[in-house]
Amino acid sequence: MKSLFVFVAAGLALGLAQDTSQAPAGEAEGGDARPIWERIDVPSIAACGGCHEAVTREWSRSLHARAWTNANVRAATNDFSKKSCRPCHSPEPVLPKGLDVPPDFRDANHEDGVHCLSCHGLADGVAAARTIEDAPCRPRYEARFLTADLCFPCHQPTHQAFDEFRVSDAFALGLRCVDCHMQPRMDRRGRDHGPNGGFEPAFVRRAIAWKGRVAEGALLLEVTNRTGHKFPGEIPSRSFHVSATFDDGTREAVVLRRPFKGEEREDDRLTPDEVRTLRFVVPPGASAARVRLTFLPLPLVGEDEGIPLGTWTPSW
Repeated sequence: MKSLFVFVAAGLALGLAQDTSQAPAGEAEGGDARPIWERIDVPSIAACGGCHEAVTREWSRSLHARAWTNANVRAATNDFSKKSCRPCHSPEPVLPKGLDVPPDFRDANHEDGVHCLSCHGLADGVAAARTIEDAPCRPRYEARFLTADLCFPCHQPTHQAFDEFRVSDAFALGLRCVDCHMQPRMDRRGRDHGPNGGFEPAFVRRAIAWKGRVAEGALLLEVTNRTGHKFPGEIPSRSFHVSATFDDGTREAVVLRRPFKGEEREDDRLTPDEVRTLRFVVPPGASAARVRLTFLPLPLVGEDEGIPLGTWTPSW
């Protein structure tokens, strides 16, 4: 393996998070007598929060929960006038339809984005890492639920994330998407359903490693992609900025991102596990510089509001 995959997490078989207390189903949960797995048209907190309140609150801070309401997403899709974007931002359950095709659009309760039942829902129960016969939602072991392909319906057809993942060290090691983005909780059974993505500075900073040196009249910055997909991941509005500002006022910058549709631009993102050297030529007379590495998660975020990934202040 050419790089250490930093998000390796123990407990690959951990699955459905379950709180220590359970509430009865049906009438006790807001008067909705339908089976829990049929309640995708109501908010997750109403459908699943009776037994899993802590997990549902955790999910409510995630990008999955805000997949429909996020201002950046709505701006990028012109308030979802791009109908092809709708199914993944308000999906029906993916398991009943199949994990090799895009999901169906849930034309109800859009505000919940990727609902709990979008991932866990079955036709007659709830997919989990283990079967619990007497639980209200009838969780049962579902082998497909424990594979990386659970994420395929939304993250491959338009974003090609699995084309990238399948050539990565992470895939070769047998890791899944959840082993980075939903690591096991230490305080309860199951995985973290919270905001482990492109808006979380500590999470994003683990995506790359870098080191710099001055040689051959240039600043040489070696950057390593430590993720199982391209960096920045998936969408054109995520970008990786590297700038070098010299003490003579000269400034050079590199922006790595995926091109927008129809844009004449190379996809110059870091490929999985790639080590790339960025070169900034030192101007004559300059004796010091400041190098900044910044990640911009979405288009309404300005460069000064981006996530700082590091700074380097060499002198020579």
